[in-house]
Amino acid sequence: MPRDVTVGEAVHRYLGLLGDRDPTTSRVYRWALTRLADERGEDGLGEVLGGPGVALWLTSPTAAGKDPSAATVRQRATAVRGLVRHALEARLLDAPTADAALAVLHRPATPAVLRDTAPARLLLVRAAGRRPHGVSWHVWVRFRAHVLTLAETGSPERDLARVRVADLATDRTAVLLGGARHPLTGPTRRALLTWLDVREELVATLQGSEPPQLWVRAHPSVHPRTGAVAAVGMPITSRGLRKAFQDVVTALVDGDPRLATCTVAHVRALAPVPRAADLDVTLPGAEPAPGSDS
Repeated sequence: MPRDVTVGEAVHRYLGLLGDRDPTTSRVYRWALTRLADERGEDGLGEVLGGPGVALWLTSPTAAGKDPSAATVRQRATAVRGLVRHALEARLLDAPTADAALAVLHRPATPAVLRDTAPARLLLVRAAGRRPHGVSWHVWVRFRAHVLTLAETGSPERDLARVRVADLATDRTAVLLGGARHPLTGPTRRALLTWLDVREELVATLQGSEPPQLWVRAHPSVHPRTGAVAAVGMPITSRGLRKAFQDVVTALVDGDPRLATCTVAHVRALAPVPRAADLDVTLPGAEPAPGSDS
């Protein structure tokens, strides 16, 4: 029979055996299991893992008192699975209890992410108005097109940063993003057409061929680690898009504090669910992707 041990004892023993693991994995395990030991360390290991305690802990608030993200829940579950397997091998846990725990941890219930879309809707209204003080015209035009495209497609920045001018339909009524065709409404089409005119001015300053990406830099930037300079007209990264978004929102907050909480995730939440018929299609008039058979 497994001897009676507490959660704290089992965690302490397991964490002492993580030396050979990948540093990133080890860091996640230590972070999650230390929190488990802090909260349930005096309780019996079998009691917590074999009952509802482990499922409740997976979705418990973070140290900051906020609901955990889906990624946090997954990381907690992964760390506890490692603890369960160790406890079973060390005979600190019986097989039925371990099986019950692993069944819960295999597909942990992730909390629903509910975002208040009110700040995002307010942002769209504000984006249709006057340019805020301190924001250049080129950045403002790109911001409006970015925000409206974000709200209509719901695509993450990694997909938006990859989109090419050729991924727009010739009449600008749709865009292909992440393998899905997204229709674009009139305001978004007009914002994109204005941006395309501005983009043409920006890329004209480059020497050599024009980059295919839709979103390009309106100002030069210097990489914080390498010191490499990215010139005006060069493609902007997903991180750059997020930073540019936040910079403009910060400027807008001076005129309306209600925008302070707005993030790209709030704007993305406005997007309708794409139809199945829109997946994996080529837009009329759009150029085929590099490497395709078309």
